[in-house]
Amino acid sequence: MIKKIVLTREASKNKPWQAYFSQNGFEVESIPLIETQPKKFSLNREQQAAEWLFLTSVNAVEYFFANQKSKTNYNIAVIGEKTKEKLAEYGYKPSFVPSVYQSEVFLAEWLSQNESQTSILLPQSNLSRSIIEDTLIKKGHQVLPIELYETSFPENSKAMLINWLKQNETQIFIFASPSAWKNFYSIAKSFPNQKENWRIASIGSVTTKAILADGWAVTYQPKTFTMKHLADLIIQEELK
Repeated sequence: MIKKIVLTREASKNKPWQAYFSQNGFEVESIPLIETQPKKFSLNREQQAAEWLFLTSVNAVEYFFANQKSKTNYNIAVIGEKTKEKLAEYGYKPSFVPSVYQSEVFLAEWLSQNESQTSILLPQSNLSRSIIEDTLIKKGHQVLPIELYETSFPENSKAMLINWLKQNETQIFIFASPSAWKNFYSIAKSFPNQKENWRIASIGSVTTKAILADGWAVTYQPKTFTMKHLADLIIQEELK
């Protein structure tokens, strides 16, 4: 059994999972490998008139609606349960939620239900994948992207991670995005002899793909792509 867990999401999102793992007997360290900063924006007439609003992360929901002073009338599509829950905090219900919380499934299922050409407002970060925009445009839809926030590697976390890896401990690193993994890998690749002491846990297939592309193995990935399912999988397997 490995008793040490390292959480790598934004500091605020690590907090509840620090408590959750601690309650189940694990030692937990929070090393935020990404941080997000909202950008100022204003919607033009075309963006305001879009028929659909696609929200693919909790951050997108928060940063978009924090900037809206009046009620919006979009049909809203969300990619996952946490995004749906955050949306409810602003008084909205989604018109579409996919059966699997993954961009490819999200697109396939939405497109099967919406064959007529329409307009879609697509809030995103500076590091968002282009698959949603590219696929929708290819299918003839009008996509109106807007960059809501920037994702970056916190400077203080770089030194924190280097010092942590030097300890050469057996531990599990948890990743919830390709961005967090890339930031980790940029430093961890300088510690090749310690790689065998680490297990990697990934929240879903997109993050797993990024990890595998860099030649690392993924020990844990849940069937349902949420942090709760990933945490429960780790606890179940490590406490056997």
